[in-house]
Parts: sequence; C-alpha cells; structure tokens
Amino acid sequence: MAGQPTISRFFKKAVKSELMHKQEQEVAVGNGAGSESICLDTDEEDNLSSVVSTTVTNDSFPLKDSVSFKNSKNSEKTSGTSTTFNDIDFAKKLDRIMKRRSDENIEAEDDEEEGEEYLVKKKARKSPTAKLTPLDKQVKDLKMHHRDKVLVIRVGYKYKCFAEDAVTVSRILHIKLVPGKLTIDESNPQDCSHRQFAYCSFPDVRLNVHLERLVHHNLKVAVVEQAETSAIKKHDPGASKSSVFERKISNVFTKATFGVNSTFVLRGKRILGDTNSIWALSRDVHQGKVAKYSLISVNLNNGEVVYDEFEEPNLADEKLQIRIKYLQPIEVLVNTDDLPLHVAKFFKDISCPLIHKQEYDLEDHVVQAIKVMNEKIQLSPSLIRLVSKLYSHMVEYNNEQVMLIPSIYSPFASKIHMLLDPNSLQSLDIFTHDGGKGSLFWLLDHTRTSFGFRMLREWILKPLIDVHQIEERLDAIECITSEINNSIFFESLNQMLNHTPDLLRTLNRIMYGTTSRKEVYFYLKQITSFVDHFKMHQSYLSEHFKSSDGRIGKQSPLLFRLFSELNELLSTTRLPHFLTMINVSAVMEKNSDKQVMDFFNLNNYDCSEGIIKIQRESESVRSQLKEELAEIRKYLKRPYLNFRDEVDYLIEVKNSQIKDLPDDWIKVNNTKMVSRFTTPRTQKLTQKLEYYKDLLIRESELQYKEFLNKITAEYTELRKITLNLAQYDCILSLAATSCNVNYVRPTFVNGQQAIIAKNARNPIIESLDVHYVPNDIMMSPENGKINIITGPNMGGKSSYIRQVALLTIMAQIGSFVPAEEIRLSIFENVLTRIGAHDDIINGDSTFKVEMLDILHILKNCNKRSLLLLDEVGRGTGTHDGIAISYALIKYFSELSDCPLILFTTHFPMLGEIKSPLIRNYHMDYVEEQKTGEDWMSVIFLYKLKKGLTYNSYGMNVAKLARLDKDIINRAFSISEELRKESINEDALKLFSSLKRILKSDNITATDKLAKLLSLDIH
Repeated sequence: MAGQPTISRFFKKAVKSELMHKQEQEVAVGNGAGSESICLDTDEEDNLSSVVSTTVTNDSFPLKDSVSFKNSKNSEKTSGTSTTFNDIDFAKKLDRIMKRRSDENIEAEDDEEEGEEYLVKKKARKSPTAKLTPLDKQVKDLKMHHRDKVLVIRVGYKYKCFAEDAVTVSRILHIKLVPGKLTIDESNPQDCSHRQFAYCSFPDVRLNVHLERLVHHNLKVAVVEQAETSAIKKHDPGASKSSVFERKISNVFTKATFGVNSTFVLRGKRILGDTNSIWALSRDVHQGKVAKYSLISVNLNNGEVVYDEFEEPNLADEKLQIRIKYLQPIEVLVNTDDLPLHVAKFFKDISCPLIHKQEYDLEDHVVQAIKVMNEKIQLSPSLIRLVSKLYSHMVEYNNEQVMLIPSIYSPFASKIHMLLDPNSLQSLDIFTHDGGKGSLFWLLDHTRTSFGFRMLREWILKPLIDVHQIEERLDAIECITSEINNSIFFESLNQMLNHTPDLLRTLNRIMYGTTSRKEVYFYLKQITSFVDHFKMHQSYLSEHFKSSDGRIGKQSPLLFRLFSELNELLSTTRLPHFLTMINVSAVMEKNSDKQVMDFFNLNNYDCSEGIIKIQRESESVRSQLKEELAEIRKYLKRPYLNFRDEVDYLIEVKNSQIKDLPDDWIKVNNTKMVSRFTTPRTQKLTQKLEYYKDLLIRESELQYKEFLNKITAEYTELRKITLNLAQYDCILSLAATSCNVNYVRPTFVNGQQAIIAKNARNPIIESLDVHYVPNDIMMSPENGKINIITGPNMGGKSSYIRQVALLTIMAQIGSFVPAEEIRLSIFENVLTRIGAHDDIINGDSTFKVEMLDILHILKNCNKRSLLLLDEVGRGTGTHDGIAISYALIKYFSELSDCPLILFTTHFPMLGEIKSPLIRNYHMDYVEEQKTGEDWMSVIFLYKLKKGLTYNSYGMNVAKLARLDKDIINRAFSISEELRKESINEDALKLFSSLKRILKSDNITATDKLAKLLSLDIH
C-alpha cells in the first residue's frame, strides 16, 4: 500500500469535518497511555462482524486484541470474540477508511493553520460552483505575474505550492498532492470539478532542505512570505483591510544563486564545484568564417567577474570549451538567435540552461554607474552590453550590486600565466576525483581556509609564465620556512587561519543582504581578531615589514607587500567598532524573534532611536499590565498572584472559585484543578503588546539592513584583506609541500627551451607511499628536443613523461619540486595526448578522439610548448599507426622552432628517423625465463636508458593480469610465427634490392657500391 497513510497516522488527533459526525460507529482502541476512538462510517458497519480494541506497547506493536462495539445511535454496547490485529479483512477496511479520510484531515489541519483566512475559505466551499477564495485569488494573481517561477508560499507554519507548481514539487519532493485544480488558469478540463487549487505543503522548518532539492532540478524557485502580521493588520490604520494577509516574493533562488542567497551554510565547506558562475554570452559570425565571442562571467560566491573576447573558426569550439571547463557556467544568458545548435549542445551536455534574455532599459543612475565603473577597466561596447544584461538579470535575485565594483573585474586570459587545457587537466591528474587522493591538487593542498583553497585551485589551473612572479613565490616559500619556527607572529597567525570561516563568501553575502546575524557576528569577530593580532605585534611588524631593509623585506618582496597592505588595511577598518554595536547574548539566542529584536547593543548602535521608541511603547503597555494585575490581586484577594506567563498573560483560578469571577472574564483553557482566564482589559493590552512586538521586529529588520550597508561600504578594502590572507595561505600550503624530503628549488634559465633534471621523481606516485625510481631528464637543443621512448608495457613510460610535465607545472606555480637538481625554461603551455577512450555523446571513435587531440596540439603548440604524445596511433591498424606517428615526428623534427616533445611508442622503427633533434630512450628491464612458460618474463627496472628496445613483452602483462597459461603460450607461439614471417619478408625485400642493384648495367661500379652502402641493413 505504497503512498497510503500509515497506521500511526490513523491514531493522530485531527480536526473533523462536519460530515464526519453523521451516523458513525466508534471503535474503542485501548492502550497503555489511554484510549482513542476510530470512527467508522455506517457504510462499513454491516461489513464488520466485530470491532477491535487493541493493546499497544510503547513500540507500537499490537500484542493482544479484544472487541467491543458502541452504537452511536442508542449507545448500546455489544461484545464479540477476541481476534488478532493483523486480521486481513479489518486491515483492508481500515486502510480504505484512512485513504478516504486522510485528504479531509490534512485539509482541515492546513485550514486551521491559516487562521483568519480559513473563515473566508470555509464559506467559499459550501458550493462546488463557488468562486475562488481570497487566498486562491491571491495565489493566482502572484502566479500570473511570475509564470517562470515555482512559487513556494507561506501559509501559517507551512509552505504551500499550488496548481501546476504543486504537481512539480510533489513529484520531486515525494510529498502528498491534495487534489484540486491542476492549472492556475483553469485550462485543464478536469479543473471545473474542483472547488480550489491542488496543493502540496511542508513545514517551514524544512524549507532549506527542500529548496536545495528543487534548485538542483534547475528550477527557479520564489519564496513568498507574509508581508504583515495579524497584530499589525488589526491595529495599524495603514494596513490592508482585505481578508487575507499581504504576501510578497522575498527571495528568488536558482542553482547559481542558491548558495549566496540562502541564510544557511551549504553542506561541505570545500567543494570544487563552488566555482560555478553565471554567464552572459554573445556570438557574432563575420563573413561566415570566424565567430567572435564576448563573455562576462560572474561568480557570486567569490564575488568575481571575468571578461573575455576571443575568435575562432565558425565551426570550431576549442576556446569556448576551455572557458566552460575553467568557469563552470551554471546559467547562460543569450539572445534568442545567438548560438547555433552545435554550440548550444555543449551547455546541454553539462545541464546548463540557456536563458534567452533581451536587453532591458536600465534606469539612468544605473547606466551612469556602469559608465563610471568602465572608466577604470575599459571594457569594449559589446562587453558593456553584456554587463547591463547581467545587471538586469540579477536584480531579481538582489545580487546586481556586484556588477558595479570595478576591482573585482579581471580578464580570463593574461600574459602572466598559461592555461592548462581540459586534456592536460585530465591526463595529468591535476584534479582527479574533485581534487581527491592521487591528484596534483591533493598533493599541494595544505590550505587552512576556504578562500585559500579556492585561490590555490586558481594557481594550479593557471601556472605563471612571468619568471619574476615565480621567483617571488619561491622567495616567499624560503622566507616563511625559515621564519615560521622563529616568529610568534607567524605561529599565532597560522593558528588563527585554522579556525577562520569563509570570509570571502560571508562578505559577499553581506553585500547581497542575505547573511544571518550569527554569521555577521562571527565575521566581524574574526576580522577584529586579525586587527588585534596585528596591533599586538606592531614592534615586530615595524622591524621586519614597515621597512624594506627589514629581514622580511630583504628575503621576500611578496610577503613584504602582503603584510604591509594587511597592516594598513586592518589599522583603518571600522569593523571592530561595528562589533561593539552587537549584543552578543542575542546572537546566541535560539528564539529567532529575540535574536532579531535584541541584536543591537543600543548603547553603542548609532541609529537606535526608532528601536528605543518602540521599546518604550512596549514598556508602557507592560506597565499597564502590571496595573491590571494589581487590580486583579485586590479583587481575588491574592497579593502574590502573578500571570502564568508573559506571553498570553493568563490568570489561573481554582475550579472551586470560578463561580465568584466576573461574567466578562474569558475562559481560555482548564485542567482538573484550575482554569485559566483573561480579562477584557488584559486581552486588549496583550494584543497591543503583540502589535508593538511586530513593529519592533519590522524596525529591527530595517536597521539590520542598514547595518549591513555600513559594512558593505568597506567592501573593496575587506575583500583585499581576504585576498591577501588567501595568498599567504597558498604560500603556506606550497611551503608545506616544499618541506618534503629531497624537494629542491627550481632554477629558471633564459635562452632556448630546456629541462635538465637530476634524479627527478613523479610527485604524485611518490606521495602514495610507493618506492619510486628517480630518473634524469635531458631535453635541450644540445641533448635533443624530441625524446622517443620505447620499452615494455607497464615499464614506466607514461609515468615518466607525466613526471616531466608535473615538475614543469609545479615549478611554474612557484613550488619546490622532487629532484636533486632541476633547471628549466619558461613554458607557455603543456599539451598532451595520453590514454585511449571514445566519445559516445559526440559519436567519436577512439581513433577519432586521438586525431582530434593531435589536431588541437598542432594548432596550439609553439616553440615554448611542452608536448606529451603517448602511443600515438594505438587506436588504428599497425601500419596506419606507424605511418601517422612517423609523419608527426618528421613534421616536428623539420620545424625551425621545434617544441620539446616526449613521444612514447611501441613502434621501434620510429627510432630509426634521423634528425639531430631526436634522441632514443627506453625503460630498462631484465629478462627471465621461468619454468613452464614459453615466453620471457620481465623484471621492470623503471630506469631510463639510451637506445631502443624492440620487444613490448605483452605476454608478461597478460601474465600479470592472470590470464590462463595455455592462452598465453598459444599467443606467444603465434607472435613468434608472425615475427619470423616479418623477418623473412624483410630479408626477401633486401635480397631483391641487392639483386636489382648488382644486375644494373647502366650505372658504374662506384655508383653500385654507393647504392649498396645506402641500403638500411639490420
């Protein structure tokens, strides 16, 4: 009975509709805690031979059953025989009754929560043809103006979705859909048979959980809150006089804006997907050949805006895909006809919706603000149009102000760093498994903060190509390594960073006005702790930082700049003063109303007049309640009488004294011993007190927004503080990695491209507690720019070439590297063709994917590139593979500006290509003949040696994979036969050539000798 109410639901007390009181039977159900009644319609009476009374344990398992009947018409009791609770007929009837009544009970509970609105709603239900209730009309009006959103509407202590929104939400959240009209415009033919809209609901405490699930399905969700309370509606002359509360959209959420617009912390502190962004993209094609892209990307979590303009052939998409990989768009704003189908497919494949949005006319002050901002960053007209489009789009989410801060704009491409393409990121394990174990990011990440974590990710994605900046990072690593154990300043600062929250995200949430009070308090407290720390160590800072002649200034210009700026910014910020305006006890208050009303320390808060005025009015009412209490004490002659609480202000009177009370006293509730009353004056004063409470909450919310604006006024300075701390955190992280055993500082050389290393190691494999055999690296114009590497399968060829690339990337990030010594030049890019896989989505075979990668390398390489080509031609036949590999090597070897190339292969004939740029190497091994095996086993030595090897020892790998010996022996026999045939064929070809030369009559003996000597004989 999936989807039906449970047995426990049947025993829950529910409000009964009037129809449920007609001709019922009661089934008395007894248990240890008391008894409840199961009411059955008379339609079921004839079919039941007995009614069950069940004894239930605390675990709600039925133990013993007895039967009793009570007739609702004449109260005549009848007894029956005992039976068990798992009687099948009874269970079926019980489930049928529960199914019929669950809708009525849930509806009645929801109506009760709606309060005053229920009275109007109840009247409208009397007739199936009745008009919509005021609440349903309000819902319809809201939905008709926001058809692009799913509306989640507060009604009492629940949130409800109506009509088509309810259908969508109930399906995603797996919650009950109460039947009704399924469309807001009543276009569904079945809608005429219902009196109200279909709806689903959930408790308000589950809002955040359900929102996260809804936006995950790419829905735009609007949360609609009540804009007034019952007390304000009743006492405020300016309040609406309609029968329903005024409701307005308070927040709009999408997957892109959910994290910064919600007032709670997302699960997981460090998520690589945290870099998701919103794009505005335009594409223009010139003469049908070249496509020009303009791009603005905003990351709301980090408060970063990236801009870019680039061109590529009309049907090409490499540059666009690189930007998709780096910036991870989650929403893309485009004009209706901007993107062709093949480009739109890229976004569809990553579940990124395209939002067709035309340009809107912005208000004059916004246009002027964008113009002023652009004077500092100088964007092109096409980019400014995209900025305006993004601004108008984010007005709906209250995040538009981020677009007007010039200091957060930065170009995507730069002359100071390289871009690692998606192939390199994947094949070199830069971020494997979201930066998990076994990746370069995992190796280098020792950051203490979330914002440092994200900056380190950017450093790894974009290694530097400016040698001056690389040297500055290396100097900083050496400096901090020597200072950290000798300086209390650094030791204490590092401990503080361990417990620092995500300052950058909190700062942006403060700017958007979506942060919680507790989050603001801890943000101010953390910044203030940094201020106090720097004040405490002013003598140390003066000695080593404020003067360029100080120890830090001499050793590390980068650290000198970072801490000089930090010291200046922290000494001028007003955040410590703002912290004194907060009432700390209220921040920790669990009662949300008290947290709002008492958040400010009114002795220090500089805009407290409005709050104090309302508090005085509230105190006046409380004084009147005290006066009323004094009168009640006199009347009852109970001088120590007090109100039962300070919420409802009820008076408890013993039941034996009720007859002496005034007639106008109102009884609220009672027990066996006492009854609780309120007097007419107490009731009025209590309502007035509730009115002032609501006014105080409203005023406190307004002042809180003003308080956030005061912090936002220092946004640029506070962001700079956070970014400087992030840089320091990244330097600490690289320093921790560089302290590993046998890590050395790289030396950068000018001139032609070269990598010279002694006993270098693969940093990732070594970090996995694997004994790694070190190898030298010799690549330069003198030592060969093209290294062709052969050797047995699993001999370490791929690990070696990855090692060279990883050391290069680490060095250009600014990290020490695992080697005894390393000298290298600056590389502008690292391009790879490693591994074999097909692309099912695009319908590309393994070999086509391989050739597309080769094409990408040919188009993007230059003399300052490092190329890794691993077993090119493996995806096709042997002859075609050899031909393509041969042609590639010949092509590169004949270039005047040949890049450095590592080329692994199982085609030894490639090593016979003659060129001064080519050097042949192999991974060393030792052969071993074992009993019962026809083939030679191999012991891998993992050492790079000069020269070629002609055997790949595939049988050895088959053995390692535990294939059956008979299969391997058979394969070896076939392999030997094929090898002999190949040798015989080569010998026949050589004999034929010799015969043809010797029998030639038209050439001299000298020419014959020259031709014979030119033959390639092995």
